Amino acid sequence: MPEKNVVLFDDGCGFCRRIVDFAQPKIRSTIALDFVPLLSEEAKEILENLPLQSQQVDSLIFFNGRKGYIYSSAALKCLAKMKLPFAVWTPLVWIIPRPIRDFLYRRVAKSRHRFFRQDLECQVEQTEQEMQQI
Repeated sequence: MPEKNVVLFDDGCGFCRRIVDFAQPKIRSTIALDFVPLLSEEAKEILENLPLQSQQVDSLIFFNGRKGYIYSSAALKCLAKMKLPFAVWTPLVWIIPRPIRDFLYRRVAKSRHRFFRQDLECQVEQTEQEMQQI
């Protein structure tokens, strides 16, 4: 599999979708970074190359072609690929011990569906719009 940066995300989650929509235009132009829904065929192929622990994660996964990152580490890898001023936050947050970062990440992730619902109708409209652009 070629070495490329891929972010796997829960496309059925309104919060996750909004974060991706926010981040995509802010990724540095020199960085190749693809955002792929977790339930897609491409995601399944990528997940097969990751350790079993990472394959079972229902969360953000950052894969750089060699290694997968999950939870807060995945979010920070994405943040590092963004333009300034966003990328500046990466080393400041990275120094927080991973168990603390992951605890906070999981607290937000646990509530994401409750607070940020994405209607199925909204998803269908978005998919139809994407198909029209192709």
